[in-house]
Amino acid sequence: MSSLSFSPLFPGMLLDAAERFAQDHAGAQPVAGDPVRELGWTATIVPEDCGGVGGTLADLASVVEGLATHGLQLPVVETCAVVPLLLQAGSSEVAARWLEAVADGSAQIAPLCPLSALPDEPIAMARHLDIGHALSGTLQGVDVSLPATHYLLPALQDGESAIFLVDAERVGAPAAAYRTMEGRRGADFVLDSVAVPEAACIARGPAALAALAAATDAAMLLTAVDTVSALAAMIQQTVNHLKERRQFGVSLSTFQVLRHRTADMYVRYLGAKGLVTHCFDAHEQQAADLRRTLRLAKVSLAESARACAEAAIQMHGGMGVSEEVLATRLAQRLIASEFRYGDRLAHAAHLLAPHAADTGRSFSNLTGSAR
Repeated sequence: MSSLSFSPLFPGMLLDAAERFAQDHAGAQPVAGDPVRELGWTATIVPEDCGGVGGTLADLASVVEGLATHGLQLPVVETCAVVPLLLQAGSSEVAARWLEAVADGSAQIAPLCPLSALPDEPIAMARHLDIGHALSGTLQGVDVSLPATHYLLPALQDGESAIFLVDAERVGAPAAAYRTMEGRRGADFVLDSVAVPEAACIARGPAALAALAAATDAAMLLTAVDTVSALAAMIQQTVNHLKERRQFGVSLSTFQVLRHRTADMYVRYLGAKGLVTHCFDAHEQQAADLRRTLRLAKVSLAESARACAEAAIQMHGGMGVSEEVLATRLAQRLIASEFRYGDRLAHAAHLLAPHAADTGRSFSNLTGSAR
């Protein structure tokens, strides 16, 4: 067991900083305040001419990896990737204005999308009025871990994709609020013909569709990074537990059946890590079949993560059902990740239906909720 190696996917200063922050706040769920914006992570992939860092998705992946290592749950994917990519769909003036607000933290924007759904498969409907738009829909499992002054809402209007930027006051309070299984703050929103001004629609048609596809690809890719990072940390925690705990006068790590099971977990981890590396390569090359690659990775990662999570819980014995144990929190995270941005059955259905239209191709150079 001492020969197991867990080298980071995206090493660097961003990883180190995120890992230190996660270590300092490990077990503190939910984290108080608005650390994602306070630490400047929202500016990571915002272009420099809009006041951002001008980084890549790999830079943001370093942050995601660092937080996952210690099981800290923050909506980095939604706030730092989905939001900037959707804002780019607007006109140059609108995009520059709001991206700058995101980068400096003067606007707190969050996607009003169920965590279990893909952003480019809108659930809400928009109806054009004489003096604006009316938004309707039931959105279940929205992440509300951080405060929001505005929401970005993908919707269908006259059969076309559209993106709306809506004041949080217009959306109102959620119909229900709860804690998700991995420690997020979740909420359900019901929009009943919510009236918004004409300017609330920042993009429609091809521009909106391209931005939604880019945001979806980024969300799926970063969720895969989160899964692999949490998987590595959970296996490490399991190995440490087996070395420290003793039974019949010997360390649990000497039991052959446990050693074989740990080896199986490690092999699954290596396969998952290779998949994520391949997906990032396909993303950087803007491969035409990127969405298919991401769907295949989602199915494989979900199966491996669930199998390893169940094994880790069992090998921890009674401690495996206590949330005070990091391995348990990581196992919860891995199981919940299967339901983020479409579960494996939904993606498998797309893969098995050749006639199904797939909008998934990244058009950006910046690159489900379980209760």
